[in-house]
Amino acid sequence: MGVIDSLLQDVPLPRMARVRQVFADNAIADVEAALRAEFSQPAIEALIKPGASVAVGVGSRGIAELPLLARTVVDELKRRGAHPFIVPAMGSHGGATGEGQAALLAALGVTEESVGCPIRSSMETVEFGRLPNGLAVLMDVEAM
Repeated sequence: MGVIDSLLQDVPLPRMARVRQVFADNAIADVEAALRAEFSQPAIEALIKPGASVAVGVGSRGIAELPLLARTVVDELKRRGAHPFIVPAMGSHGGATGEGQAALLAALGVTEESVGCPIRSSMETVEFGRLPNGLAVLMDVEAM
């Protein structure tokens, strides 16, 4: 009898059944082309105003092909005459400092050089409203 068996010998276990889960394989083969196609939708194109400054939030939650996605978004915004910039969208990651978040983005392959636009990283916020219970609603000062 093994150690686990001896520890559990007097523990009543519920009835169990083997279960197998199969996930759908719905991966997008060409994410860059798919993203560019979305930007070409009239409803999306209408939202992008030439000359507008556009904050592109980039997080740190393990998104596949993050540098490619960020670069494609920046490219598509520029093609439509906007002036994009990256803002880290990651809460307390990177030590909850602007420098730490920019360093974390760089470690993920997202740099000013790789995406083709500035990265404005700051933990400074601005209050732009209050909830009915009085709680302040804050936003990144760069994105605001």
